[in-house]
Amino acid sequence: MKKIAAIAALTLATSAQAGVISFSDSIAIQSTNWNSAVSIGKFDTTLGMLTSITFSLEGIVNGQARAESLDAQPATVTLDLAGEIKLQRPDMSVLVTTNPVVSSVFNLAAFDGTIDFAGASGVDTGSVSASASDALTSTSAADFLLFSAAGGGVINMPVLAAGLSTGSGAGNLVTQFTTLAGANVTVTYNYTDAPTSSVPEPGTLAMAGLGLLGLGALRRRK
Repeated sequence: MKKIAAIAALTLATSAQAGVISFSDSIAIQSTNWNSAVSIGKFDTTLGMLTSITFSLEGIVNGQARAESLDAQPATVTLDLAGEIKLQRPDMSVLVTTNPVVSSVFNLAAFDGTIDFAGASGVDTGSVSASASDALTSTSAADFLLFSAAGGGVINMPVLAAGLSTGSGAGNLVTQFTTLAGANVTVTYNYTDAPTSSVPEPGTLAMAGLGLLGLGALRRRK
C-alpha cells in the first residue's frame, strides 16, 4: 500500500542584524597647555546589544618656530613643532594619545651678531601645522556600562594637550615657539540590534490549517 504523508509547518523567524552609530565633537585650536572636554552621546541600550566601542582621536598642532644659532661655526638646526593630545575616560585613564609634529631642518651660518631670527644665522618657519590620528577599539564590559544607558544620554570625556616643541643641532641656540593644538573625537558604537519575530500572514496560517486537516482525514481513511 502506498503511503501518503502531508506535512504542515509554522515557522517564527528571528533575525539579529549588526548596526553602527557614531558621535563626534571637537576642540578648537588654542595655545597649549590646555585641559578641556568633549561631549559624546552614549549608546542607547534600547537599540540592542553592544559588541565594541571604537574611540578615534585626531590631534592637530599649529604654530610657529624661530631659531638663532650663536655658534661661531655653521650648524644644522632641527626645529620640531610638536604636541601631545590625550583622550581620556571620565576617571582620567588614557584611551588614545596622538603626537602630531612638524619637523624642519635648516643649515645656519655662524652667528651674525644679532639675535633677530633672521639673516644667515637665524630662521623663522612662519605658520606650520600637522595632524596625527589614532584609535582604540574596546570590548570591555566596564566601557560598555560606562558609555551606554537606556535612552542614551551624554558623557563628557577629558582631552589634554601639551606642547612638546624643541630645537637642536647647535651648541648655542636660541629658540622661540608658538604652539597651539586642537582635537577631533569620534566614538563609534558597534552593536547587534534586538531580534524581531516574523508573524505568518493570515493566508499562510489558513493553508497550514488545511494541511493539518488533510493529514487527519488521510489517517482516518487508513
